Amino acid sequence: MTLSLSPPAALLQHALPYLNSKNNILDLACGSGRNGCYLADLGHNLTYLDKNETTLKTIKEQVTSGLFIQADLETTPPYQLKKSEYDAVVVIRYLHRELMPTIIDAIKPGGLIIYETFTHQQASIGRPKNPHFLLNDRELVTIFKDFEPLYQFEGFDEQQQAFIGQFIGRKYGYKQA
Repeated sequence: MTLSLSPPAALLQHALPYLNSKNNILDLACGSGRNGCYLADLGHNLTYLDKNETTLKTIKEQVTSGLFIQADLETTPPYQLKKSEYDAVVVIRYLHRELMPTIIDAIKPGGLIIYETFTHQQASIGRPKNPHFLLNDRELVTIFKDFEPLYQFEGFDEQQQAFIGQFIGRKYGYKQA
């Protein structure tokens, strides 16, 4: 059993039917690790990536396995992930547009993107307000245009009391058996 944390993002429930057993998953900008730890508990192989070394250390002390990468994702040029390394990449409540091409490249053909963050409408009711951290209308669909959309939502989420954009997609370029 891993960390006792707040519940994982509800979006992960929509993604579970699309994940195979023992996927190689990146929890990008993982924060406290709640999403990665949840997926690790389900038997997936996790890589936790975050800027905060202390948080990563806390996760590492309490999980039974995983890879840990301490890195600033907002460097210039953007941080580079290994190409075609992951079966899925999970990004929750983080947006750095310059990193999007490397996220896409890091996903194997047939792999998943599981993405959620705030939309520009969030600024009208609370934080964040900086447009650099807020999605434009249909931005995730546009960014992940080379993915088969499996689930998408954009609007006010009652449970989170926030305006969010969500997207789960499968990267094209794979052959079905």
